[in-house]
Amino acid sequence: MDSRSTDHELEAVSAMLDALSRRGPDGRVMVRDSSAIMGFTRLALVAPEDGDQPFVSADGQIVLMANGEVYNHRELEASLPDIRLRTKSDCEILLHLYERRGLDFLDDVCGMFALVIHDRRRDEVIFARDRFGIKPMYHAVSGGRLVFASELKAVARSSRIDMRFDWDAALHNRQLAAEPSLARNRLDSFVVGVHATPAATIETIDLRSGAMTSRRYWQLPDFGGLDVPVDLDRDFAAEYRALVAAAVADCATADADVGLLLSGGLDSAVVAALAARAGKTFTAFSAVTPGTLMNGDAEAAQRLAASLGVDLRLVALPPRLYPTAGEWLQLLAGTETPFCGPEQWFKHNLYIEAKRTNPALKAMLLGQAADEFNGGYATAIANADDWPMFEQALHSMSQNTRLLSDGRLNGWQGGAGSYLRSVAEGDGARHYADFVRTKYEDIQQYNNWHEDRVAAMHGVEARVPFLDHRIIELLGRIPRARHAELLWDKAIARQAFQDVLPSGLADRPKISFYRGVGEGLVQQQTLAMLTGERRALLERALDSVGGKEHLRPDAIVSAVGRAVDGDRGVDVDLLLRLVNMALLDDIVASGFAEYELDPPAYSTEEPALVETDLDTSRHSVFLGLLGGVDTLVRTAPGVDFARSDDNVTLVIVDGTIEYTVDEDERWIVELLQRAVETTSVSDLVDGCAGPERTRVELQVDELIAGGLLQCPEVLR
Repeated sequence: MDSRSTDHELEAVSAMLDALSRRGPDGRVMVRDSSAIMGFTRLALVAPEDGDQPFVSADGQIVLMANGEVYNHRELEASLPDIRLRTKSDCEILLHLYERRGLDFLDDVCGMFALVIHDRRRDEVIFARDRFGIKPMYHAVSGGRLVFASELKAVARSSRIDMRFDWDAALHNRQLAAEPSLARNRLDSFVVGVHATPAATIETIDLRSGAMTSRRYWQLPDFGGLDVPVDLDRDFAAEYRALVAAAVADCATADADVGLLLSGGLDSAVVAALAARAGKTFTAFSAVTPGTLMNGDAEAAQRLAASLGVDLRLVALPPRLYPTAGEWLQLLAGTETPFCGPEQWFKHNLYIEAKRTNPALKAMLLGQAADEFNGGYATAIANADDWPMFEQALHSMSQNTRLLSDGRLNGWQGGAGSYLRSVAEGDGARHYADFVRTKYEDIQQYNNWHEDRVAAMHGVEARVPFLDHRIIELLGRIPRARHAELLWDKAIARQAFQDVLPSGLADRPKISFYRGVGEGLVQQQTLAMLTGERRALLERALDSVGGKEHLRPDAIVSAVGRAVDGDRGVDVDLLLRLVNMALLDDIVASGFAEYELDPPAYSTEEPALVETDLDTSRHSVFLGLLGGVDTLVRTAPGVDFARSDDNVTLVIVDGTIEYTVDEDERWIVELLQRAVETTSVSDLVDGCAGPERTRVELQVDELIAGGLLQCPEVLR
């Protein structure tokens, strides 16, 4: 490979660093020699006065830069007592470990990181990422030049790479298509010719030949549970608790202010409780939406914070707060992924409030990625009540995987079942191991990616205690004979933290951030965004080069129109991902030219915060999000009613019986029947001859959140 560096390339690296200015606002440096130019922007969380990078060996032959944290750096430093540290950075130990151990240098490291080493002795460049891909790393080769960066927008600013969105990768991505299978996914950058270093991997590039070698330094355990001793007395819950507590203490430690995103679910509640118990001081931030009010998340977060004495900001995110076209393009360019959706928009707004509250905030604790390994998805996937039914659901997914991998479509199914031989019926352990493997891949492509980018847009580092590899290794050692006991509905976590949380919180069911109750309102926000400003986003997507090549505009526009009119059969999330692909086609081709390098101006005005007791004021807060008691409502299209022979009222939605209502609750049906003609919430409640007013108010809230009542004016 050509190793010369020029003044033009210095300018290119400077432009790349500009693209990372939000990610690293606290410092900037470039180093240059005859064969390389390396640059670094710093977010100073540890040793802010004495932790600058890059790190250079005593003989000047090895240069290392790392983005992330090494949580056990003190222990690692003690294992090399004869070294001389030149800074107080937690990451400097990586240089000395590489000097002593070569490519085995990461075996004992606990942390989250992406790093690059320029080994001038060997004329090699080495890339490596932590075991779960929490921190990003990309590289590309063009014209004899190797270009690398933490984000795609920085690679684009190098001016060396012909940036094109990778439609083939996106359209074949199992997770993007929401394909219910256990098929393996490669880690995609979604940009042609740009390579994403996988998690737990060390990649070495020979600068003379351009050849790359790759090796994994850690393997995900086999979660089948067949190759581990069956110890019925081992207290896995106690061990899990100790490891999670240690990981939270590590992640909550910094020489800068730390916050916490508190959803109200079990995992973020555990992080909050353990951090508070460890004496850490932090402010928590929770989203208050119609959905989080009705599913109890917001109230649970408020109750937990009160019990812990934690400062909590309940941030009101009403349905009318949906992104403009310009705001969406900025968020999409910032996250760099077609997965960008409502979850990222909500979290982006939480970070805006976090930085407005405390401009010095530099780290955010998350409850992410516990469910993927501790059985958190078992109930949702099985749609049943026990572990055997969960395994049966995984068997069906495995069968679908085989059909897809063999190029067979679902048409090869007969009326009494498949005409093809099935995968092994009884291999539930194998199916569960495959399932966890897909989740391991999914967190790299989705969870860790978007959490990193949304935080980085605001100069904040996302920290994920549940992705400490020692926790995952413990869960992988649970024998199959104890899977039902410990992994059904994340029982191990509920047992471990029952006495850490206020009564009832450890037993709350898993609830998605915006799915389920209130999801219809979120989808209306998405549709309002796509159709607003004279369909600016939709038109731009369909007019992009890739949009014209890959999308059918008539089908897309028709589907959006049907969804706006209330057709529940339209998958709005899938539509948004296709639109995102076409928008990214434009954004990537332009080199992320429209992306604003400066962070948003954080208003000094007080945002809409919820400061009342949600246990007693839920209805008023709910209506406040929608616009007040004069909010107009109407019964949703496709809702109809019928009476059964035993005098039970049937509520029919789009031709399917969804609810049955006994005679003593017929007042609920009357609410829906009266709202066939648009009316206000106050008139609807006042005119109800049912039970006490409070119950009627809460029932109206539930009908709105459940989508049976619509608010036609709330997004206008």
